[in-house]
This record gives sequence, structure tokens and C-alpha cells, in this order.
Amino acid sequence: MSDHDPLPPLQWDSRGIQIQGFSTGLYQIEWLLVTIVIFYLVVMGLPAKGGLGVLAVTIGYFGLSLLASRLRFFDDRQRWLLAMHTWAMIIFITWFLYGTGGVTGPLASLYLLAIVTSALTLGVVITMLEVVAIAACQLLLLQLQGSDILALANLAPVGTSIFTLLIVGYLTAALVNTIHLSNRALLKMASRDALTGLFNRRAFNDLASSIHEMAKRSQNPYCVVLIDMDGLKSINDKGGHGAGDQALLDLTKRLRACKRSSDIVARFGGDEFVMLLPDTDAKGGKKMMQRLLSATQRDQPSISIGIASYPEQGETLEVLLDHADAAMYLSKAAGGNRVTARSVA
Repeated sequence: MSDHDPLPPLQWDSRGIQIQGFSTGLYQIEWLLVTIVIFYLVVMGLPAKGGLGVLAVTIGYFGLSLLASRLRFFDDRQRWLLAMHTWAMIIFITWFLYGTGGVTGPLASLYLLAIVTSALTLGVVITMLEVVAIAACQLLLLQLQGSDILALANLAPVGTSIFTLLIVGYLTAALVNTIHLSNRALLKMASRDALTGLFNRRAFNDLASSIHEMAKRSQNPYCVVLIDMDGLKSINDKGGHGAGDQALLDLTKRLRACKRSSDIVARFGGDEFVMLLPDTDAKGGKKMMQRLLSATQRDQPSISIGIASYPEQGETLEVLLDHADAAMYLSKAAGGNRVTARSVA
């Protein structure tokens, strides 16, 4: 999709939406981590040295996670908060491994929970940074436990663990990125007209509804403009549908050149197009459409234009579209190549 599209509703940030929807899943992963740790402590017992500290940190970590889930920390800062959660998971796991002396044992696989969480939502770069941090933590744990870092018996399990984390993190992040690309492609297919590349009717309605709600809150005007090409049938009859398609593409180019960055242009179907002009009253909209008509070349098909403005000519988007459609037919009945803003009592 173009970077110049006006509003975000139909250009969803799939990664941002995923982060927002993943908040519940994140807490469940954290609680799963705590459950595994407590199960280990129940089965194996508290470590002879520092066991109460391990238990206290585990309970504290669970309490913070529970508090975060209740306070709904995930708002506009979701990405960095989720990153903080994954780093907190790494710190907690490292502390637990230090307290239980399990850095080279199966408990090191707990790091997978943090890596998968990061890979699902934060991307490859952050995930790889976390893998590097985990490698440093494991080497530090070996050093603190008095083990020979260079010994093959210690390097082999640590190296295997890090290699596994790298593969899992990279492949998971790559898969998620592929899904995002597929979602964007599907979104484009669902919201764009195949011939012109403009928004389709469904997409226009979604975008226009958002602008309408903002206009109601701010009491700002906006215009709905319906544009119909005059004589498309005769163009198709004379030159075939290829000529008709080219005429529609030429009109699309003219509409794109006319619109402002905040305006929405869509193809409603056939030879009918619609524009929505935010913060524009009927007078301003008519002036803008007059410039569009003035730029029409002699060899280009003429167009009939109808305008309706909010709130003077309707309090709902549906009513405005009906009035703009009626005004457009008045332009067509008067010979076309003109713009009409019909007054409504």
C-alpha cells in the first residue's frame, strides 16, 4: 500500500495489533514459567543454600506479572513494555538457574519461553539480542559457579543451548514476518479496486465512518463528493472495454492529482467514484471540484459531480451519500461536465 494513504484503519499495523492481542498470552506464558519453577521446587526441594531467596523471587515475579495483567499496562507503549517483560523473564530464569545450579542442565531450556515470546512479537533483531544476552548470562553463571568456562564439558551444553535458541528464535520471527506480509497482501486485495488501485466501497465506508465520528466530536465540516464519468458506455461501444478501462485509469490519475493528502478517493463501482474531503465545507468542496473540471482536457471524457456537506445536508454518512448522488444526477441531467451542491432544507 502507498505510504500516502490518509488514515490507518485499512493499513493496520499487523505487528502492533499482534502485540496488543498477545498481552493475555504473555501473562499466561509468565505464569507457565512460574508453574514449571514451582513444580521443580516441589519435586526437587528448595536448594540447601539460598532456597528461600529463590522462592521469594519466584513469588515476587509472579506477583508483578499478576499486577501487570490487572493494571492493563499494554497501551500505546506496548512494544517496549513487552520487551521489558521478556527481559524480566530472562533475568528471572537466570536467577533461578543460579540458585539451583542448573545452568548446564535441562532447566536452561526455560529460556525458550522468553525467546519464543520475543520472536512472536518483537522481531528478529530484538530476539537475536536477547539470545546474545542469554549466552552472556550462561557464561556468567558458569563463572560464578566456579566452573571452567573453556572446558568442553561446560561449553558443549551451553553452545548447544544457544544454538537451539538462535534457530528457534530466527525461524519463529521469520515465520511471523511471513504471516505479516501475507496479511498485508490479503488486506490490500480486500480493500482495493483491482483496476484503479483506489479504495473500494467497503474500504471507503470504513475510512469515512472514522472521519464522520471525528467530525461529530470536533464539530468540523466535511464534504462527500460523487463523480460519474459521462459517456463511458459509448467509449466501450466504440473502442472496446480496453478503451473504457483506460478512460477510468485516466480519471483515477486526475482524481489523485486533485486530492489532498487528507482526502479519500475510492471507486464505488462502474464509472462512479467518491471522494471525502475532511475539514471542508460545501463552498470549499465546490471550488476544489471546479478546479478539477478546469483541468479536464478536450480529449478526456467529461464528468458529472455532486456534493453534499456535513452537517448542513445530513447528520449521517448514508444521508450525505444520498444527497451527493442526487446532486450528481442533477449535474448529469444539466448536460454533464459540471458540479452541483444541492441545497437541502
